[in-house]
Amino acid sequence: MIRNLQRTTLRDQCLNALRSAITSGQLPTGHHLVETELAEAFGVSRGTLREAMRRLEQEGLLVAGSRGQLSVRHIEESEIHDIYRVRAALEALAARTLCEQPDRDERIATLASHVRRMHEVQEDLIEQIETDLNFHRALCELSGNQALLTTWLTLEGPIRISIMHAGLEHALHNMAADRHDLIVNTLAQGDATRIEQVLMEHMEEAARRLMTALEQRAEG
Repeated sequence: MIRNLQRTTLRDQCLNALRSAITSGQLPTGHHLVETELAEAFGVSRGTLREAMRRLEQEGLLVAGSRGQLSVRHIEESEIHDIYRVRAALEALAARTLCEQPDRDERIATLASHVRRMHEVQEDLIEQIETDLNFHRALCELSGNQALLTTWLTLEGPIRISIMHAGLEHALHNMAADRHDLIVNTLAQGDATRIEQVLMEHMEEAARRLMTALEQRAEG
């Protein structure tokens, strides 16, 4: 719910609130952002709001129209398919690399803490989205491969938009904590080949559910 913000770190609060509103579908794809309305809703100046909007444009969540007005980015089905293929390759490599680290157990314990948090927030959609993204971002970070992480971060904006693209039911399934328990448990076994397979299947299922839902929506 968009609401008036506290008076501390307004720029960051505005940025986070806008990002969450887009990710959760409160501001749907294609929605034109009206500065005066949003500034009043958040209780911030238009200058502060513009700073947040510019950042979200850089992240790939907003796009500028022919007249410069910003709107929530729309992602085509083919783009979702491409994003998830690249994401699957990145995260499978991250998992294999993490699995081969000498301090693997410590890194896996960090990932396990993210999954525990996922189990704790199952009644809060915004928190579910953020903990899911935190898990996958942490997987890439813990691989120790900075180029891999940097590449994954360029996809985070489009990933956020795709989460709710096919509707709440499919989003909740893809973010289910038990699907991520399997990743952590497989990592703990130390089988690099198996964890690559698990990550690829994890992403393929998520993409398949998204694409099927979008096809059904188009037919309806």
